[in-house]
Formats: sequence, C-alpha cells, structure tokens
Amino acid sequence: MVEPSSGRLLKHCKKCQSVIPAGAIVCPVCQSGISDKPERSLVDVARFARDWIGFPAAVIAAITALFVPAKNNVLALLHWDRPQLSLDYLGVDGLNVGLDDTALAQQGNEVFISIPVVHYALTNSGPTAATVQPKMTCFAIEGSEPIAGNFYFIDTATTKRISDNFKLSAGESVFINLAMRDSGTVGQGYAPTKALNTCELSYVDKYGFQTLVIDLDDGRAGRADKKKSIDPIALGGRTDRRIGLRQQYCPDMAQGLELGGDPVDCLSDTQLFAIEPVYLWDNALQRVLRQTDEFRRMTAAERTPALILTSCDQNNCAPDEMLRALHKFTPKLTVWLCPAESPNHKSDERIVLTRDCTQHDFPAP
Repeated sequence: MVEPSSGRLLKHCKKCQSVIPAGAIVCPVCQSGISDKPERSLVDVARFARDWIGFPAAVIAAITALFVPAKNNVLALLHWDRPQLSLDYLGVDGLNVGLDDTALAQQGNEVFISIPVVHYALTNSGPTAATVQPKMTCFAIEGSEPIAGNFYFIDTATTKRISDNFKLSAGESVFINLAMRDSGTVGQGYAPTKALNTCELSYVDKYGFQTLVIDLDDGRAGRADKKKSIDPIALGGRTDRRIGLRQQYCPDMAQGLELGGDPVDCLSDTQLFAIEPVYLWDNALQRVLRQTDEFRRMTAAERTPALILTSCDQNNCAPDEMLRALHKFTPKLTVWLCPAESPNHKSDERIVLTRDCTQHDFPAP
C-alpha cells in the first residue's frame, strides 16, 4: 500500500497488524521481527523433498552403478584386480599327543609324542578372492647344507591335517597352523624353493596358478616392519620320545610292534619289554601284562613280560612298594633298573642291559 500524504510504501505487521513502513524489519509498535521470506507450506516441503532430495539420490545411485564397473574394468585392464596375500608370523606352539587331544580325566602321566606348530595369519588385502592350497615348502640352511621342508596345515582342535583347498575372500584374514610333514636335502629328492631362506605358498586366482614367497628374514612378503619370522625347518617334525628310549636300551630287538593298542616298546625271542621311568613302574606293569596277553592271542606264542625302568640315580633304586608288590608276583617277571644315560659308555655306544642295568627277577627267591 502507499501512504497518500507522502507516497511511502507501507505494509501491515504480521503480528499486531499495525501499518508500518514497507522497509521496516522490526515493528515500531509491538517490537516483533519482520521477515520478508515467504512461509513454506506442507506442499512446498513435500515438493522440496521430492525435487531436491530424491532426485540427487537417484543420480548418485546411477553414478555409482556406472563408476564401480568402470573402476573394476580399469583394474582388470591393468591386472591390478589380483588378490594380495600376505603371511604374518605369530609364534610357535606344540601339540602334545595324549595331552592336548585328551580329556583331563584320561590324560596320561607322560607325554611321549610332540609336534611343533607354527602359527601364522594369512590375509588377502586385494579386491578379488584366492583359493589357497593348504601346504607350504621352505628352504633354508640347517647345519652345513640347505634343507627343504614340506609343511601342511592342521586343525589344532582335532590335531588332523587340513587337506581341502579353501577360499580366501577379498579383505579376509584367517589363522593357519603349520606342522612339518617331512624334510631332506635336494640330493634326497626334496624340491627346494626358488631362493634360499624362503618359503612358498601356492594359490589360484582368476589369472591362474600363483605363488606367495615368504622371506624368513622379514616374516612377511614385502614387509620389513613385521617381527622377524623363524625358520620352521629348524623346529623339526613329530618326535616320539619312546623311539629314542627303544634305540637306547634294546637296539637289537623288534621295536614299536602294533598289536591294536599301545605299540610294544621292545620284543625279543623270549621277552616283551615295556619302558617307563622308575616312578611309573605300575603303569609299565599294567601295559606289559596287557601286551603279552595280546601277543599270545594274536600269534599263539609266549613271551615273558619284562620292564625297563629308567632314570635311576643309583645302581639299586627299586621303590620299596614295588619290591613288596612283586615279591611273590606271578607270572614270571624280569625288571631292569637302568640309568637315564649310561655313565660307562660314550655317546656313540649302546647300553647293554646285562652290563649297565640292575636285574631283578620275580617272584623273588
């Protein structure tokens, strides 16, 4: 509106409806602020949401749909879409057969068989998947000559070998556990890796067969910032302490015969032996009686039970409880009390039961 006397433009205050100058931003009557911006109706808000929010979202989705394939095409053109595998050394552990794989109530008094296990983390940081072969080969100097070692992946929960290839997706990491299968020199027919002090892990990607090379000095292929790895070959493979004891105390006898239960330690033409530390003489007695019975049923032949009890600190270290229990024992039983190492022989000479150990025959006279 226009003021007739002066020709000034006027307007009404939206709050008090007073007539005020058109350019006023504060009403001189009610002192309320005056905004010239038009109020948005619900229809205006809906139209804004439709035109300015929904439309750009659709545009972004369309751009993404076009960009991702284009990016993948560029990576494929440059062969940059390969999986990127890396192996991080975590540490060394051991599986004790008869202990780690046995319920607490059924665990024995001794662990004879142990298997060194190397723990790694295998990671695929590339954009595509890889199918990994669950075995690895290493090549390193042991002693004075290079040795090649073959390793397989194992499941520590079941202590069984993992034989199936597995898929490692893009961005995925898994823990793997390696145990030695066998090792030897190149002259013995063992295949080395391409370079000394390295390990090789095989996998397949979209381009075919590939090899991951692990530098034993770095612990991770292409990464020197990780803690130094170890030489898995130096750890060795499965060790059975009973094998050494058998070779030490009865080298000229049959050893490790399987009868369906525990293997027989030593077997001669007349006797069947069980080897245990002297403080486990009762375990040895139970085992040798069971095995002589199994041998008689399987072969219809008789063998006299005999014990080789080791780790004696003196010539006569028989526990009194053993002597009392076996004094009138039948059937006939022979017990040899032997030192852990023979003090009368060099390291390359064998122990002779009749010369280095003390013999006790039961029933005692």
